[in-house]
This record gives sequence, C-alpha cells and structure tokens, in this order.
Amino acid sequence: MTNEQQLPIDLQRIEASIKSHPRVRERVREVLFFEKVESTNKTALQMGAAGLPSGVVILSDEQTQGVGRLNRTWISPKGVNLYLSLLLRPYQPIREFPLFSLATALAAVQAIRAVTKLEAVVKWPNDILLNDKKIAGILLEAGNKAGESPYLVIGIGVNVNWDEADIPKDIADQTTSLKTAVGHVIDRNDLVNELLIALSEQWTFLDKWPSDLLITNLSEVCVTLGKRVRVTTADKTIEGIASGISKEGGLILQLADNSQRTIYAGDVTKVNPALPAIPRRNWSS
Repeated sequence: MTNEQQLPIDLQRIEASIKSHPRVRERVREVLFFEKVESTNKTALQMGAAGLPSGVVILSDEQTQGVGRLNRTWISPKGVNLYLSLLLRPYQPIREFPLFSLATALAAVQAIRAVTKLEAVVKWPNDILLNDKKIAGILLEAGNKAGESPYLVIGIGVNVNWDEADIPKDIADQTTSLKTAVGHVIDRNDLVNELLIALSEQWTFLDKWPSDLLITNLSEVCVTLGKRVRVTTADKTIEGIASGISKEGGLILQLADNSQRTIYAGDVTKVNPALPAIPRRNWSS
C-alpha cells in the first residue's frame, strides 16, 4: 500500500456536496464516518433497531468483518476502497424492497462511469463488473422493530484503489479495482458524492409503481440479459436464457421447453458455450 493511495475520506466535502444538491438533501439526513467497524451494514442495522430515522449514511475506512451476498466475506482493507451503508425506512411494502437493490446497482454504475469514464455494467441482481471482473457489490438487509415500520439497509462495497498485487490470489482472477483499470488513484470522495447523487435520482423512480423507467434503464447496462445462465437458488438450480427483468425486479429465464420462469434471488453464472443469444426484451409492462 503506497502513500499515494491514502486519500482520506473528507466528511466536509461530502456534506457540502449533499447540501448543494436539493434531491440528495431530501434523501440524506446525516453522514457518519468511522475509522473502523465490523461492517457498515451491521452498524446501520443497529442504528435502525435503535430507532434512527431514514437517510443515515454510514462510511468506514475499514471493515473487520465485511460481508457480501450469501454470507461471503467481503475483504475490506484500510484506506483504499469504499465501504458504505444507507439506513432507509421506505414506505414501499417489503415485497418491493428488492427493487432498491436494482436501483442501487444502476446508481453504482452511473457513479463509476461519471468518475472514471469506465464502462462498468451490472450482473443481475447486484454485482458490478468491469471487463468481466467484479468491481463492486451490493447487500440488502432488512429489520423490523415491533410498532415501527420496517427499515432497510443497503450496503455498497467498491474496489477503488486496491493495488492489483494486494488482491488475494484466490479471487484475483475474478476481482479488479478502479485504480487497476485507469492506472491512477481515484478520489473516494468524488465517488461517494456521485453515488449519492445517482442514488437519489434512482430512488425517485421507485416512488411510483410500476418502476418501468428503472427496469428499462437497468436493462441497458445489465450484461446478464441475452446470455445462457445457470441460477442457483436455496433449493434448486435452473438453466435458461436470461430474456428480461420483470417489473418486480426478477430475472426472467426462457427455459429449454420455451416456458418462462422468474427468479427473484439466486447466484448467477454464465454457461459456456452459450447457445445463440435472444434479443433483450423489456418485461416491465
């Protein structure tokens, strides 16, 4: 880890950016920065259980027990990457919470593209890829306290200034960083600011049902669509061609018998050699 990588999180810059954007100011109430936490999601969940209001952003310079989807470890070295969680109390019913993951994935792509000009893309449901390698991930967790509305925590991890040589060998062939791609250090404050701007914009699309515009925009940057994939869920594995995203955010698979199946949660892998791809369709209507 070089000194060049040690660009600190500047809370004043982030707060100034929030104040200068009315839509962000409406959504983000407070930003809290920690030098080290077990995980930003865990901290946000604790705050939700304690009754804190919607719009709290948790940032940390390091996580000691970072967690990704399917309870996988999210390696979180100090001072180089972005670890951020948001505490929300959505008015939407719990069944619509998965759409927040898709909105966040789209916002992450937009923020990364704005800061780096790199063509980041989404792998359904919540991985962000660059050149077929993972650059970021999203983890949603919900909680409910008796007598209160459910709260939702959205965790976002982005590999920003991780040196390629420091990425563990067992994940190096699947993982990269923004610094590796662009060849220089990225200011994490810029990424936080662009991410909050993009999130605030995408969440407005969730205020009305159905979320046609969100699904349409996400489909444009989702590399899963049109591919033959294998989806592993808690109790089964299904193969098919990913033909669209439903208005609820599920992945629509066209199976070998030409029937369709919509999957709302699962681990997606591309099947090679792929069968001929089929055109993408917008299934939001």
